[in-house]
Amino acid sequence: MNAEEDAVTRAARACAEIARKRDPDRFLCAMFLSPAVRSAAFAVIAFNCEIVRALHQPVSSAVAGPMAGLIRLQWWRDIVQAPARRFQARHDVAMTLGGLLEEGRIQPQPLLTILEARENELYGLPDWAAWRQAMRDGSGQMQRIVGSLLGLKDTALLERVEEAGAAYAAGALLRHLPAVLAGGRSALPSEALVAAGLDPEDRAGLTKIEPDRLALLVASLRTEGAALLPSGDLGSRRSAGSQRHALRLASLPATLAVRDLRRDPAQMGQERGLGDRLRVVVRGLLR
Repeated sequence: MNAEEDAVTRAARACAEIARKRDPDRFLCAMFLSPAVRSAAFAVIAFNCEIVRALHQPVSSAVAGPMAGLIRLQWWRDIVQAPARRFQARHDVAMTLGGLLEEGRIQPQPLLTILEARENELYGLPDWAAWRQAMRDGSGQMQRIVGSLLGLKDTALLERVEEAGAAYAAGALLRHLPAVLAGGRSALPSEALVAAGLDPEDRAGLTKIEPDRLALLVASLRTEGAALLPSGDLGSRRSAGSQRHALRLASLPATLAVRDLRRDPAQMGQERGLGDRLRVVVRGLLR
């Protein structure tokens, strides 16, 4: 193995480790993919982990605005649009993602759509319609990429995969809502915050929300998240066998979304239980 191959291998392993540590849910779902697809999925997950960091702003950002986050997102946009820059970047995720882009295994547009969704979140989502689109363009696009890697080409099937990813993001947000808001992330639309009697511009006020106001946010989020869930059985027998299996694997996060969106609010912030993981394992092993 020459030095360049060694660097590529190390970068791919680093992506897998980022996914394992920072996004264990999607990491578990990716473990049921074939090795080649799994490695690419880890790179997409790691990419998402990196850009989500741009969304967590300190309370002081109310003065400075979202500029620091926008600069980070632009750095990644430059990598996606010019993958050769990864060699100067000396960044494991950029190295792996850039290689996948140059090989044509992943197309740039879905990644640019994800970046735009995160950028819109930085500016603030005005209403639930904008929030739903951000869920589809962010987490939804991530799963759509996985579907494409698995060979899905039918637009209707890919849209269902996108819905599965969007619903998972809503469920994950519900599980960690207080911590997300306390971290300065504008993860809910201004419309929802105002309806709960909160000021969207008061980031300090969002770090500790009164229980009754939090309950209003939770109820709205649960309703909106449930509406994102794909209808019917993912992996319906009306699809061909190989496509049915690919659809099921690409949509695995929806298994967790269903459970998260039904969970008792008192369980928010708790670690994921064995039952959730076993449900994913059973679903992932179906043929």
